[in-house]
Amino acid sequence: MLKVNGIYKAYGTQEVLKSACLEIGSEIKVLIGINGCGKSTLLKIIAGIIKSDKGNVLLREKNITHLAPEERRVGYVPQHPALFGHKSVIDNIRYGMRNGLGSEELLEDLLSMLGLNDILNKKPGELSGGYKSRVSLARALAPEPEMILLDEPLSDIDAAVKETLLPEFRRVTKLMNVPVLYVTHDPAEAEQIGDTFSVMQGGRVNDIDSANHAFEIIKKDKLISV
Repeated sequence: MLKVNGIYKAYGTQEVLKSACLEIGSEIKVLIGINGCGKSTLLKIIAGIIKSDKGNVLLREKNITHLAPEERRVGYVPQHPALFGHKSVIDNIRYGMRNGLGSEELLEDLLSMLGLNDILNKKPGELSGGYKSRVSLARALAPEPEMILLDEPLSDIDAAVKETLLPEFRRVTKLMNVPVLYVTHDPAEAEQIGDTFSVMQGGRVNDIDSANHAFEIIKKDKLISV
């Protein structure tokens, strides 16, 4: 459903992505790699936030490489929830539904599944990190995207809260039945949420059989200290 073919991206003389390729069906694929290896760059290229130098992105066999972000039907949840501080929770979520996207039925389901009904009139500044992450996910899913990108969405959450949120994130994203690309540095988090796994090394993406395998590869190459 998603095919990323030969993506190349450089900033000056620094090559970040070197012919990166990726294919995802209706599954949650976890992408693992060290800081600065290009994971977030790849996600932003898929979302249309930045442009690649070479390569293309196909979603449901449609070439979306040169489309504007709002035309791609890609839901993107950044590492730090980028909510509008002056808007209420419900207004933040409905912002994603502008231009007639999504449905009231899906919105009601998301609010219920993510436990947001009691905080709809609160502002982001009144919320805990866990609830901000839930609101950010709901805003990304409400327009009924054809692809979901999650860039370490729970990195600001403590371990105890993360244990509660991970099953919810998995259950809600699975409901959408679309490709999900999830970035994390946490092997336990990766195993809990992922169906399939990939590791990014040297600007390229390689599929592997488990999250632990990915982390073993990284340690073997002495790219991180353990």
